[in-house]
Amino acid sequence: MILRIVKMEVDPDKIEPFKRFMGILSEEKQKMEGCVHHDFFSDKQYVNVYYSYTIWESQTYLKKYKKNPLFKEVTKTLTSLCLAEPHAWTVENVFNTSSGHEE
Repeated sequence: MILRIVKMEVDPDKIEPFKRFMGILSEEKQKMEGCVHHDFFSDKQYVNVYYSYTIWESQTYLKKYKKNPLFKEVTKTLTSLCLAEPHAWTVENVFNTSSGHEE
């Protein structure tokens, strides 16, 4: 399994529309094949910083998501709601990895 973390700095005037959008996105993302879990967090120090936390079965499923029309919609919408381009990391648990690594 892999973890995808995305940090987003939202325009303070657009926080409520952003939260609504992310609520819908979370529901849609969890329906996708290979999505094990999705959570959405707010930063404790900065009121306009949020994090998306998604666990995928493998890198293959993350790649499929990135080719899905939903991903294009997410990218377009976040561009209009965020102050800067979101930062994303794809990570793997060092101590609990499967023996059959995928790309």
